[in-house]
Amino acid sequence: MNLEFIGEGPALLVNNEQRVLVIADLHLGIESDLARHGIYFRSRSRQRQEKALRCIRDTSPDIILLLGDVKHSIPVTTRQEYRELPDMLSAFRKRGVLMVTPGNHDIGIERFLLPEEILPKYGMLVDGTGYLHGHTYPDPSLEGHLLVAGHHHPFVCLQDEVGCSLRSPAYLFAMLGNDCFVQGKHVGPPDPEETVTDILGKNGPGKRISAKGGAIRSSRKRMPKRVVIPDNGNSGSDGCLPEKDPAGKSRVLFVPAFNELSGFDIQRLVASPISPLSRCMNIASCEIFLPDGTYIGPLSSVEDHDPAGP
Repeated sequence: MNLEFIGEGPALLVNNEQRVLVIADLHLGIESDLARHGIYFRSRSRQRQEKALRCIRDTSPDIILLLGDVKHSIPVTTRQEYRELPDMLSAFRKRGVLMVTPGNHDIGIERFLLPEEILPKYGMLVDGTGYLHGHTYPDPSLEGHLLVAGHHHPFVCLQDEVGCSLRSPAYLFAMLGNDCFVQGKHVGPPDPEETVTDILGKNGPGKRISAKGGAIRSSRKRMPKRVVIPDNGNSGSDGCLPEKDPAGKSRVLFVPAFNELSGFDIQRLVASPISPLSRCMNIASCEIFLPDGTYIGPLSSVEDHDPAGP
């Protein structure tokens, strides 16, 4: 497995038997919510869509996986979301197999998607890697694998000795404690013999809102079953990780938000965890990467940087 960081996104390409492009936390419709609080922005959804399509064009993925919080408003769907979601999802659907792990903001998202495009909210293995939004306990079947999660919007603040500062979205990598999966055992894992291929194959086309207001027709694209890759002994910060840790250690990579209006400082995230995953991570193992893959270092390397700035 090879991880490629797409700086323009930020987005992540997980390259194994399949090329999976991961886009997290689009928060389409966030401008409407900000307007209700007296903060006014013109909708930037078109620019975000064009940026996402450039990432897709540059990486040629087999699967486009939206890592939750595709929409923003809860518990209702706003006019902006009704107007903009169908066109964006249709554009993605034309360029690969579309999959979505529902997030806590995705109430009602199913009306815009086909049944086979929706993964379980507790996560699922796709080509040997676990994917989930990150607001729930992970499914026990993900234990021992690399988990790719959104929800946390990690953001890093750096400052040098002369006062120059950098504020940037960032990736946060950490080891996970096994108690995270013990807590998740109440979830009721899917049939261990059921794969993403089975799900894509058994669900017939459903009627969902399309860009032109009609029904979406399923292309019924199929993917091969998971392939177990033998451990090659490579793990760490070089982007090459075995599919499953031979020692049974689980790891999580928190992906930054694609929406440029979202960000949560990593130091505050560690000090005040906001999810089961972030509460289960081993703080001593945390490592930070910039959107283009630049390695910043362990968490201790940014502990002296005040996120509030100078």
